[in-house]
Amino acid sequence: MKAFVSALVLLISCNVFAASDTLLRQSEAFQLSTEVIDSQTIKATWNIAEGYYLYRNKIDFISQSDSSDVTNIDKPQGKNKKDPTFGEVQIYRGNISFNISLEHSSITPPEALELLSKSQGCADIGICYPPQKQTLSLTLPSQDTTQISGITAADTGTTLSLADELGIGGISQTKAPSIADIATNQASDPLPVEEAFKFDIIATSANTLNAHWNITPGHYLYQHKIAFSVENTPSTVSLGAPTLPEGKAYKDIYFGDVVTYEKDFEATVPVTGYQKSLTVKTVYQGCSKLTGICYPPQTKVETVDFSNFTPTPKDIQKASITQAPQSEQGMLGDVLKNQGIFTIIGVFFLGGLLLTFTPCVFPMIPILSGIITGQGENLSRGKAFALSLAYVIPMALTYAVAGVIAGYTGANLQAALQNPWVISTFASLFVLLSLSMFGLYELQMPSAIQNKLNNISNTQRGGSLVGAGIMGILSALIVGPCVTAPLIAALAYIADTKDVVLGGLSLFMLGMGMGAPLLLIGVSAGSILPRAGAWMETVKHIFGVMMLGLAIWMLDRVIAPQFTLLLTGVLLIGSAIYLGATDSLTEQSSGWKRLWKSSGFVALLLGATLVIGGAAGSTSYFSPLSGLLAGSSTNTAQDTQNASSGLQFQRIKSVAELNATLAKAKSTQTPVMLDFYAYWCMPCREMEHNVFSDKTVVATLENTLVLQADVTDMTADDSELLKTLEVFGPPHVIFYDRNGQEKKDYRISGEMKLKPFQEHIERFLSSL
Repeated sequence: MKAFVSALVLLISCNVFAASDTLLRQSEAFQLSTEVIDSQTIKATWNIAEGYYLYRNKIDFISQSDSSDVTNIDKPQGKNKKDPTFGEVQIYRGNISFNISLEHSSITPPEALELLSKSQGCADIGICYPPQKQTLSLTLPSQDTTQISGITAADTGTTLSLADELGIGGISQTKAPSIADIATNQASDPLPVEEAFKFDIIATSANTLNAHWNITPGHYLYQHKIAFSVENTPSTVSLGAPTLPEGKAYKDIYFGDVVTYEKDFEATVPVTGYQKSLTVKTVYQGCSKLTGICYPPQTKVETVDFSNFTPTPKDIQKASITQAPQSEQGMLGDVLKNQGIFTIIGVFFLGGLLLTFTPCVFPMIPILSGIITGQGENLSRGKAFALSLAYVIPMALTYAVAGVIAGYTGANLQAALQNPWVISTFASLFVLLSLSMFGLYELQMPSAIQNKLNNISNTQRGGSLVGAGIMGILSALIVGPCVTAPLIAALAYIADTKDVVLGGLSLFMLGMGMGAPLLLIGVSAGSILPRAGAWMETVKHIFGVMMLGLAIWMLDRVIAPQFTLLLTGVLLIGSAIYLGATDSLTEQSSGWKRLWKSSGFVALLLGATLVIGGAAGSTSYFSPLSGLLAGSSTNTAQDTQNASSGLQFQRIKSVAELNATLAKAKSTQTPVMLDFYAYWCMPCREMEHNVFSDKTVVATLENTLVLQADVTDMTADDSELLKTLEVFGPPHVIFYDRNGQEKKDYRISGEMKLKPFQEHIERFLSSL
């Protein structure tokens, strides 16, 4: 696009030159006249030639007399313009007039006054003149009379130092040139940019580019405006920093202290990786000393041939380092698009098996085991398998249906159900199940309540296949709201193709793969569990404790962590009592009883420690008493230190905030990492503690803007953000390059451990 604009500017320039033979002199393009209204008011009028304009904010008048000051310049509003050099500005065209207010230190105004006029303008063809200074000699009336005064230029050279600003050579430095001298220099036609700066670029080896400029005398290029990049090229290839020769220091009227090149020069650019050809974009900008104009930035896009050079093993190794990884969901997406039905079924079933011991499935093991155990002593292996199947099939179907809905609408039903009311209700159900395991329904409660609790317990703990199926559905929706690579691949496939049959089938097989170990565990439990006696009661108590642990684990998503610590301590104390921590031992006590009592005593101590720590506000299972032992101030300082040691995320809450932040990052050429987080997402918290807090990760992302979208509450803005970015739930990490464009090959779906994450971000940064 830039190359097209530059070519268009050049074409217009040539047409203008052909029509008018020469560019107007600055004094012809911008004619200033003044009128003395009274001793305190001067009227200034600019007559601007057609095809030219003045910058409003570059016009200024300064008194050269110690006894008079300019107090106000009544500039009218101009027209808005997006300027390539100064950004959003206002400009004047045609005739423009405004009043200049004066203030004198004495009652009697001076007879004469000198004003220094400053201005700067451009031609529409894309050529800008340097800032212009003119000295206006005005005669003020002793009384209120008016006078027309023309421009008096500083022909003596005492106030006009335009030659220094233009850098015109060959003029004596003891006397500045007159306006006539400058006009003579400006009268020569400016060269087309291709003639002023002749450019070429070639490959000199498999990993080196050589750029060459021929500069016409009287012209110069800015060093800091030279840049190279590759276009439409895989991320296996990137360009290093160019090696440029030493230039000439120059005080520039636009950019301040810069380095320029006035003679022919070359630049070498290292190339990482290897391709037979590269599309290289080169940007540069320069000016003419002869005419005082500066050319617009030039963009050259050329294809450079590397086929004559053989890459070294080192080049190939570098290419493999910077190669963009194909994500797991990307590979699984290819399977869905390109493989047969049996391959798809097998791959997604295997993916489900691999998820068995993740937070998606692992909590379901004690649920199903509790259902089977709750059946009691009349449990055959066939009945155990039937109950397991009744649990797993609805779970897999629910997974598939919820996935199809998410693929079509972009709304994650599992994530939507992670709210305090739903979680608390399901946790309460686990508590009810556990109470039935402990036989607490035999307490003296009102008969009506006792009957209802027994009915709930008997129905849901496995008394019917329907009850097991209900638990399977609830488990799929509430227990494991995990975002995994197979899930994302299937959801993205459904969203892109609307193929419900194939997408839903892949999700069903994913659910069956997750449920296959559950079937195995269910059948095994049905065959090895004792049928009656004290051992059966002990097994039921163990599963009762597991149910209570699951309830606390689920509540941890919606309550403060110190309350989770407190509840865990209470559970340990209760378990310790069941283990016999408070029972007396006799000489006849068996070794097993002594073992259970000692185990219970340890659980009692640990539980008491967690209760005390939770009551004191601690949130750590590993150091619950740190706040009490070290003092609250020390603990606070430690927490602050720990908080500051990890990645310092900038939170965003909406699509508008994200777009604004990306635009700001683009202006500073800063890459961006966006993390999606939720408190109820256990893998998110694992990555927060084990990955994002790592010093190496923090150091690697030091020059990367790290953003985080907290979708815990799943507000309307959260849902819109997830849907816009095609994210189906946390954890999910997105990466953007220096231009604010997403690098989709680098997306992370699901939990990633520390070492793979370190390698992932290093590859991402190497690809920029």
